[in-house]
Amino acid sequence: MRHVMTSRPPTTRWRSWLIAGFGPIVVFALGSDSAWLAANGFNGQILSNMAAPFYLLLLLRGLRPEQRLMALVFVPFSALGEYLFSLVFQLYTYKSGGVPFYIPFGHAILFSTGMLIVETAWVTQRRRQLRIALLGLHLGLFGGALVLLGDTLSAVLGLIFVLIMVAYRGRLLYLVMGVLVLYIELLGTALGCWRWDAAPFGLLQTTNPPVGAFVCYVIADIVVIQALTWWHWLRATRRSPQIARGTRADYAHKLALARMLHTEQPLAAAPTPTLSETHADGYGDGYSLGTLGLTYAALGDSERAITCFERTRALASERNDGYIQALAAWHIGQERLRQGNPIAARPLMQEYIDYLVSVRHAEAASYAAELAALENNPPAVSVKPSNGG
Repeated sequence: MRHVMTSRPPTTRWRSWLIAGFGPIVVFALGSDSAWLAANGFNGQILSNMAAPFYLLLLLRGLRPEQRLMALVFVPFSALGEYLFSLVFQLYTYKSGGVPFYIPFGHAILFSTGMLIVETAWVTQRRRQLRIALLGLHLGLFGGALVLLGDTLSAVLGLIFVLIMVAYRGRLLYLVMGVLVLYIELLGTALGCWRWDAAPFGLLQTTNPPVGAFVCYVIADIVVIQALTWWHWLRATRRSPQIARGTRADYAHKLALARMLHTEQPLAAAPTPTLSETHADGYGDGYSLGTLGLTYAALGDSERAITCFERTRALASERNDGYIQALAAWHIGQERLRQGNPIAARPLMQEYIDYLVSVRHAEAASYAAELAALENNPPAVSVKPSNGG
């Protein structure tokens, strides 16, 4: 049996300061690069070029390791996207004619801030209401831009956005990013930092800025996340072909379990495991729902994570597997704590500690200390085990 690995999340207070700093840093960077300052003989773009990378470094301290990697990859990827959309397709042009140095870092700041926002306790507790409200806001903006302003570019981007929302089940991150991008676009065009072409591709019409501009950011997010997913898979393939074969088999099984979860079928309706029964999938032999729960926890979807962990707990109870049953309770407790419900979280997490007392006393003391720390500093994501069972 392998040990459960833990990692300390960034402090909630630090994350809150970073989120609060998004608005001011955008005002400073775009204000310094404004056309008004340039017209009055002051080239403030150098201040923007220094401020954006510095603030991104601060943001990296508030992200989890896998999020930091995505934010860093976003910088060169955004530079490539800017080259294509601004210099090649000329959908928009910057006042300097090229692409300012700070812009790709600004994209990474935007992406990182969106990830921080969707993981806050306030947003997590209101996820469904916010999803409905923001979806209504964006659809209203798309429709209004088309009917009132003749913005056909935003209409096309809006159609793409609807397809993305259907494919990704209304992921809140993309809806939040839409608001952040709208804020940046309105401010940047008002200050004259860049301007959108009124007739992109010679076929469509748009405003300055188009309300659908954020869809380009969403597409970039998806590409970066999927590229890193494939990169991790390729690394596993090179390390061990057997792991790669297991990964493919486990993926098919997890996909079936995910569909079962979304359709709310009973646990008994789960497909019969094949390789997952004998291959350790990261949460214990045959407990693919536990792995799926860890994935939802990493994405900030506490409700689905809890559902996975509860069903894993029920399955472990049927198998008389006390370790996995108690470990699942620990993860449920973490998600309850993340939702701001310490009263419900404590007995669940204590259950795992009590189990460890009888088998691994030293680890029990360690987890008891961690529980006390977590209650004072709720985690941003569930703690992941390396393996179990």
